[in-house]
Amino acid sequence: MILSCRDVVVEFHTKNGILRAVDGVDLDIEPGQTVALVGESGCGKSTLARAIMGLNKVKSGSIRLDGVELTDLRERALRVHRPKLQMVFQNPYSSLNPRLTVGRIIEEPLMVQNIGTPEDRRRRTHELLERVGLTSVAASQYPHEFSGGQRQRIAIARALALNPKLIVCDEPVSALDVSVQAQVLNLLVELQRDLGISYLFISHDLSVVRHLAHRTVVMYLGRIAARSDSRNFWDKPLHPYVRALKDATPTMDVLAEDYVPQPLLEGEIPSALNPPQGCRFSTRCAWRTESCTTIVPELRKVHADAWVACHHITTGPDGTVLAPWETAPVSACAER
Repeated sequence: MILSCRDVVVEFHTKNGILRAVDGVDLDIEPGQTVALVGESGCGKSTLARAIMGLNKVKSGSIRLDGVELTDLRERALRVHRPKLQMVFQNPYSSLNPRLTVGRIIEEPLMVQNIGTPEDRRRRTHELLERVGLTSVAASQYPHEFSGGQRQRIAIARALALNPKLIVCDEPVSALDVSVQAQVLNLLVELQRDLGISYLFISHDLSVVRHLAHRTVVMYLGRIAARSDSRNFWDKPLHPYVRALKDATPTMDVLAEDYVPQPLLEGEIPSALNPPQGCRFSTRCAWRTESCTTIVPELRKVHADAWVACHHITTGPDGTVLAPWETAPVSACAER
């Protein structure tokens, strides 16, 4: 296991009270695997990513990287393990220092870790630029001279400098044009195939997740709503929120004459300052019952590689796992 998170809690103190952005999250990533973390804005995806990186303080819980507990380490001790864990940020326009040349940006992690001679670092920089599809000439240029896609390639080259085992990708293509997105995603796939890198890939774009991820984890209001291998995620969603996310994904099926549009999820995520007492999704769920508003559903294993936090998952006579819409009527209080 390259990354193992257990019962991670991240809180922020605000003038209106305590905001629990991440509330008891478990997450595992195997070597050479891509785990996608998806959900609406405000669900805690980026907060969890920054906690894993040590950029957000963890109130409680465990984060283990390659068997080493990170939450107990001070800055000097943490620096020893930093090369194993790197991050690619969402906005390539703000994640690169505009005052430094591209070569210096990529060399900087090597300098901080005191790796190699200046000549070794320059050689490594040129290798990395070529690895991500740029020429060595780029080393003498500045970030403003490149397009958004090229800047994100530079950010990826910087993340690769220390030969990490895990790269956290926080919406790395959301700020890019569609054609450039495809190029960057293909680059990430190629790097994983050649170098065996693991990714924690954060996104709200499910079409991107479908292209890249081995496993998918869905967050809602700071908690895990469901997790499964990506094939099960697409073929048979079991949680009402996962179904709503899938139905909201653009599809070419709209061009078919017999296409029937799916009802879209209505309402907004409740405030994390005052979340629902039971199931966090109960305020927007069409199958909620009284128990959903008072009892927190357990994230439980429903078959080989699928876990769901929902009170209404059942098993049919033949052993088939049934979703709420297959067995339960729409709640009277939720009918539209």
